[in-house]
Amino acid sequence: MLIERTLADFAERAASKEPVPGGGSVSAYIGALGAALGAMAGRFTEGRKGFEDHAPTLAAEVARLDELRQRLEDLVDVDAQAYTGLSAAFKLPRGSEDEKQARREAIQTGLQAAMEPPLEMCRACVGGLELLDTLRQHVNPNLASDVAVGAYALAAAFRGASVNVLVNRAGIKDPAIRERVSKEGAALAEQATALEARIIKDVIASLES
Repeated sequence: MLIERTLADFAERAASKEPVPGGGSVSAYIGALGAALGAMAGRFTEGRKGFEDHAPTLAAEVARLDELRQRLEDLVDVDAQAYTGLSAAFKLPRGSEDEKQARREAIQTGLQAAMEPPLEMCRACVGGLELLDTLRQHVNPNLASDVAVGAYALAAAFRGASVNVLVNRAGIKDPAIRERVSKEGAALAEQATALEARIIKDVIASLES
């Protein structure tokens, strides 16, 4: 599994001629790191003097960030597996008309399957940014930069995942699926952009004050 590789090995594999990990898997891992930074900031704040009133909220935020990190780590391999399935569909024989039709259907199925992991990444990244948006309001100020880096990572992961949604959506013929994904993608992008901007603006202001 890709997620079980060392950091150096993962990077080397990404730089190789191997088709996976590609942009989707890399985006998922970047998002996992963003969620991890948020969880770390929360954990270092828990139990600190002056933050006692926020203990229940911090615990819930850390738990949710851990869940999102785990899901994004899982999506590293889920995305790679979906790509492998789509690649196999493109390699199907197309000699006869029946073979051509079977190949077309397999490609459509593969495109839809390959689109789902990055779409789920987008949802998870927005969820992570929502948590960081609340976390920043009661986290130890000394960890504000970690919250900012986490937000940057989740936002970057969102953008990478959204491109992977688009590249698969482009080949899907079903107009209903295309419209559904387009609408959800636009709504998620608006959320991600606003959340990142708000978090970073607040953190930068706190560091410059």
